[in-house]
Amino acid sequence: METNLELHKQITFDELVKHGLENGANVNNGMPWSWKINGKAITHENDNCYIIETIDGNKHFERGEFLIAYESGLRILTNSINTHSPGGCPM
Repeated sequence: METNLELHKQITFDELVKHGLENGANVNNGMPWSWKINGKAITHENDNCYIIETIDGNKHFERGEFLIAYESGLRILTNSINTHSPGGCPM
């Protein structure tokens, strides 16, 4: 099952996790593992990072960042003070 993200709505990492848990994602150790939003793949990298199919290609999404849906696809907005959390996405 796929539930679309409302256009122009920003969600946080924790909201993305909640979305996955509530919308049919495969779940492993309490974390959503893989699902789709607006037809785009969301894949668990680790408990602090997802790989998301975005307008700009496959990108890492970490805590402190925002995911937003546009008509043309998903985009990750990076907080300019985000210094990548320990245990986050591999660089």
